Amino acid sequence: MPLFYNVIEAAAHRLSIVPPMFDYFGALALHALVAAARLGVFDALRERPLTERELAAALGVDPVATGVLLRTLAGLGYLRVRGGRYRLSRAARLWFTTGSPTSLVAGLEFWERTACVIWPEIERAVRGGAPVTPFYALLEGDPALSRSFQAWTAALARRQAPAVARAVPVPSGARRMLDVGGGHGLFSVALLRRHPALRATVIDLPQALRAAADHPRLTPRAGSFLEDDLGDGYDVVLLFNVVHGLTDDETAALLRRLAAALNPGGTLVVGDQFGDSLMPGRASRALLHLLDLNYLVAVGGKVRGRREIAALLRAAGFRDVRHRRPLRSPVTELAVARTPSRSAPRRA
Repeated sequence: MPLFYNVIEAAAHRLSIVPPMFDYFGALALHALVAAARLGVFDALRERPLTERELAAALGVDPVATGVLLRTLAGLGYLRVRGGRYRLSRAARLWFTTGSPTSLVAGLEFWERTACVIWPEIERAVRGGAPVTPFYALLEGDPALSRSFQAWTAALARRQAPAVARAVPVPSGARRMLDVGGGHGLFSVALLRRHPALRATVIDLPQALRAAADHPRLTPRAGSFLEDDLGDGYDVVLLFNVVHGLTDDETAALLRRLAAALNPGGTLVVGDQFGDSLMPGRASRALLHLLDLNYLVAVGGKVRGRREIAALLRAAGFRDVRHRRPLRSPVTELAVARTPSRSAPRRA
């Protein structure tokens, strides 16, 4: 919800002169955004600005109610209005028009289901310390929800993957890559485009792999990366948006198995949100803590800091751990590490 307080509003909020209404109405803003996308508001405004009545006529909806919704969207920053005509903001054009490669429209069911099914269980999750409705089991049992979730994550990946691929140091002569929990496989595809000799395997649950990208050098493999044999002989392993959904013991065990699956001198790339290196500011810190709460309630995981990830990587046998933040990828940072080469001397 891209709201920006002015000085008076900020003071009123800080001094508690007004109740915390933005928290209360944040859920309403989400549903207004979803309704606008499903009604076709953003697509209708893609070509040219329209008045309330013109838009209502184009969509076949009530003109008075349309005006209320449009003013709400303008107040949230998704529309601009001038001379009675509404036009898209850059954010709306990028994320909420169906023709955009980064469109989130297909992922809106995931947004709604999370808000209506997962988040209401916060109290019970905090009481018991574990998810009430395990998210990944929910996805595997609900194909429509799984498609929506993969559409949401794929939209973000399309925005980030090219920059991420440029930041990943692929070893010379690399031939085989494993994408752990990669679902749509778009991070792998970006690397395959940069490295023509590379081939990739994406391992994930069956429903997730229904969204896997079609690429001649990418092979989907259905299975559990926590339980099934991962194979060996890999030169590169991608572990994107996985560790925040694992317990400490699961993370440590998986990293050890990935170290064994990599060739000497192989590269492991952990892509996630790192709690100790986000952009400074109250909004970023608040988002971090909300993510942490979301991961607790949805999957029993947590946000980890890059120092914590680095320590886990070293404990699993990795070396040369480095932190990278690719441009155009502010919400996915990288921890890059490698396995020891055969010529590396053993430490006493």
